[in-house]
Amino acid sequence: MRSGRHGAARPPVGVLIQQDRVDFALFVLIFVVSLVSMVFTGPGSIVFWLAFLPMIATVVLGFRRIEHLSRLELDDSEFM
Repeated sequence: MRSGRHGAARPPVGVLIQQDRVDFALFVLIFVVSLVSMVFTGPGSIVFWLAFLPMIATVVLGFRRIEHLSRLELDDSEFM
């Protein structure tokens, strides 16, 4: 088990997003392109259903990136 502060407050999500703006901008771009392709193709097309994969992956990767950045922020604050 790791030693350290238990229940330490994590930094706000907005601060974490500002640290890696390019990564989150790419996540948003992927999500929007998938959403636009879904809107223009309609539910009868295979593209519509395949567009769910990058949308789900983008959401999962975004949450994982925020968790990783918050852990890094907490680890950095322990050294101060």
